[in-house]
Amino acid sequence: MLNPGCSYIIEKMDHLIDKAYRLKLLAMGFVPGARFKVIRKAPLGDMLQIFIQGSAVSLRAEELCCISLRLAP
Repeated sequence: MLNPGCSYIIEKMDHLIDKAYRLKLLAMGFVPGARFKVIRKAPLGDMLQIFIQGSAVSLRAEELCCISLRLAP
């Protein structure tokens, strides 16, 4: 579970991700080695606001499950 205020580094994307969706994520800056910060989480926990490479992006938590992450120092 991703926590607001924490930063994460993208390690890799699952190769089973739909190709069109993978391209959208890459276009938004979700590339291996990129760092992002979780700004806030919706009250029910489904939506996350993420700040990555100068842009704020909102994604569902389930959309991030196909990405391997590690907590940034």
